[in-house]
Parts: sequence; C-alpha cells; structure tokens
Amino acid sequence: MEHFLLIFEYILVMRMKLIIFLTLFCFLSCHNGLNAQLKFSGKWRGAQLLDSANIGNIYELEIKVLSGLLEGVMKTKNPKGIVTVKKIVGTKDYIDVIIKEVTTLNASRKNEANDHQQYRFKYNLKTGYLEEMNSSMTKMGIVLYRGEFSFNSKSKTLKNTHWISNFSKEYHAGLSAPEKRLEELKNFVFTPIFFDVDESFIDGKYHSELKEIIKIIKSHSDLRIQVTGHTDSDGADAYNHSLSKRRAESIIFFFTSRGLRRDRIVIDFKGEKKPMESNKTAAGKSKNRRVDFTFI
Repeated sequence: MEHFLLIFEYILVMRMKLIIFLTLFCFLSCHNGLNAQLKFSGKWRGAQLLDSANIGNIYELEIKVLSGLLEGVMKTKNPKGIVTVKKIVGTKDYIDVIIKEVTTLNASRKNEANDHQQYRFKYNLKTGYLEEMNSSMTKMGIVLYRGEFSFNSKSKTLKNTHWISNFSKEYHAGLSAPEKRLEELKNFVFTPIFFDVDESFIDGKYHSELKEIIKIIKSHSDLRIQVTGHTDSDGADAYNHSLSKRRAESIIFFFTSRGLRRDRIVIDFKGEKKPMESNKTAAGKSKNRRVDFTFI
C-alpha cells in the first residue's frame, strides 16, 4: 500500500511540473509571437511636446530592430537650431523601447554633442505613436511616429520641418499616427443612429460613435461624409420628409459643433422612402427612424 501511495504522489508531482512547463512555454511563445508581430524598423520622426502650444527638440530616427536589439541613427534639432547626429542602440520588448545615444557622428556646432541621453518609450497600440515614458506628470515628453521621408545620416540639417505644426495639432486633437489611420479607416464600420418617435434629438449613448466618425474624417483630408435621414411610415409624406431632414441636420450640428468643417459633410433625407425593416411592426419602425452614413 505504501509503495502504491509513493507512485501516486510521484505521478501527481510530475503532472504538476508538466502543467507548469506547458503554461510557461505557452506564455513565452505568445510573448515572442507578439514581439515579432510589432515591427519597429524604419524611419521615425517627432518632437518633444512641452504642452499643447510649445515644442522643444525635434527628432528624426532611422532604426533597425532584430531579435529585440535596436541600432540606428538619430538626429536632434534643439530650439536654438543646433542639430546633432548620433549613433543609437537599444532594446525592444514588445511595446517597451529603450534607446541610448552612444556616439556623436556629427554636429552643426562643436561642444554641443558631448551629452549622451537614454530614452524610454512605450508604443501606443491604439494610436500608433511611440511615446516617451516621462516620470513627471506635469509635462509631456517625446512623441514619435513612423513615416516615409528623406533621411541623410551624414547631413547636419533637418531640411524639412513643415510637418511639425500639423503633427502637434493632430496629436493633441486625439488623432492617431498616420500609418494607423489607414488601418482605422479600413476597419471602420458604420452603425445607424436611431431616434425616438417624432424626435430628432440624439441620444447620448450615440455620442462616442459620432465622435469616432469625426476622428476618422479629420484623419483623412480627402474624405467627406454623407448624412442621410430617414423616418418610419407613420404620418404624412411631407411631414416625414421634413422630419428626416431635421434628423440629418441634428447630426450635422453635432459634427460641426465639435470642429468638423461643414464643407466636408453632404446632407440627404429620404423621409419614409428607404426603410431598413418592414413598417408593419413596432420593431421594424424603430429601425427605420434613423440616420445613415456613407464616406464619399
């Protein structure tokens, strides 16, 4: 009997060890897989955002990341116009990035390049920005985004800085990084905004959806939106035509009052002519009292 109990205990211990091993293996495999999926190699640019109105240093980087190790070149232009070019190394662990300046390659003024900094960033999965992890809660840090631009590591100048103003304004407006915006537009799905009987008032539960539409349109300068109002079949045709217009106009007011230009919106109203569901049931009528959207 004792021999049997020893064997049983041994099996339990080995089973527990196997479970722990498999759990650890799955965790590491998942972590490494996620780490490999986030590609950081490329050209990045951005600035030190002191607050919503002021900018400190401007940065341009060209980096390569392989197996979690980072190397590349970083250009920095301070508010005095002095540019330094430095070799950088670092590490990437999923969304956490550490960058260290190690060697000065060039500088537009001597004695300006002796200080080598270390930066800690976290990649924002939602917005696509690489944001400095700042210990201070009273000021903002460096924000970078990936893009396509000319980068000459031998040059002591940043030739093109016209993007800085728009970058700062768009970041503070809550817009995502440029490469993330294409993904957002591709994955965006409209949902109608529904109304109560004989109402054009927008229920507060739809505000977040409407704000997301504003964000998408502001993120793409060539994009406009068509807003189309509808009603159920109750009431006279002329009245429903007017009601569908009022519903579309209430959506447009929501958009324009939150900074979306009126010339980027097209209005349409169909009255009861384009039902989504049958008007023979109360549930169907509730689906027809709506506003639809289309990107144009």
